[in-house]
Amino acid sequence: MIAQITDAASNFWKTLPDVLTRIAAALGILIVGIVIIKLGRRLLNRLFEKYRRKHEGNSRGNTVQTLTVSLFNILMYIALAFTCLSTLGVNVGSLLAVAGVSGFAIAFGCQSLIKDVISGMFLWLEGSCNVGDVVTVAGQTGRIENVALRTTTLRATNGSVFVIPNGEIRTVINMTSDFRFAVVDVTVGHGQDYTRALEVLREAMKNVNRRCDYIDEDPVVKGYIAMDRGAAVCRIECRCSVDKCWELEREIRLEVLTAMAQAGIKP
Repeated sequence: MIAQITDAASNFWKTLPDVLTRIAAALGILIVGIVIIKLGRRLLNRLFEKYRRKHEGNSRGNTVQTLTVSLFNILMYIALAFTCLSTLGVNVGSLLAVAGVSGFAIAFGCQSLIKDVISGMFLWLEGSCNVGDVVTVAGQTGRIENVALRTTTLRATNGSVFVIPNGEIRTVINMTSDFRFAVVDVTVGHGQDYTRALEVLREAMKNVNRRCDYIDEDPVVKGYIAMDRGAAVCRIECRCSVDKCWELEREIRLEVLTAMAQAGIKP
């Protein structure tokens, strides 16, 4: 028994320098690898920054950037982990073989993760939504701040941040397309001159066009689209750029309220 303990201690002291050397080498590789990953990430961001300067307003470039950086991080950290394990004496080939055999079991346990990643790739390839777009997905509305392989990050108008798994994105309502229609519904109380109300609204829309230099035509007074017991509803529409839609709707409402008050028309 004493002899066995003595042999074990002797073997320990003989192998200790080699073990310490492997640990030191693995730590060195880990530190260097982390530095390389950070530098690579910084280089990718600079390259995409140059691309954005040449293609100003290209939101797809922002999306490709976030996905590329995310994929770069995953691949580099996996390569770094295997390199460190190999340096420590772990048989990486056997580890990969075991991972391959158990891959089916892992796949069943990670179905949601795999679903999120695949959905993220299709979102990028199809270009249905990009960084900077205002969208409604998974019941949440906001501006896309980040599209990663697994999640999409939205920021709502009140500042709230929603991190949505890509697998939950079934339908995308993209409000940042080529153009939008500013739509304002105006009520006109019953018992008044409806025809005169339309004339007042059309004249008011000419003022909106003169004041708002970002539209090319008068907002169109479509006419009455509905009614209830209290009032008739008149709709006004105007085609405009996406980023000016809400501003134009506010201008239309202000002009409508002013013109109706001056004409003595009650909403």
